[in-house]
Amino acid sequence: MTFGDALELAKAGKILRRKGWLEGDRLICNYTNDMQPFLEVSYEDKEPIPYFAGNPDLFASDWEVVNAV
Repeated sequence: MTFGDALELAKAGKILRRKGWLEGDRLICNYTNDMQPFLEVSYEDKEPIPYFAGNPDLFASDWEVVNAV
């Protein structure tokens, strides 16, 4: 799916990733709305960090929903 589709699903509470990310299912992207909306990524048991999509991610069509983390 495209980034736009993935963003809408993230806003609906889904956890996402890209097939193209090297870390596979251990690197995930989710949406949070603590003080202002933003995306964050987390890797295994590490603290999530803010995620700023670059051109490769914005134009990718390999976004997918993660069923379980």
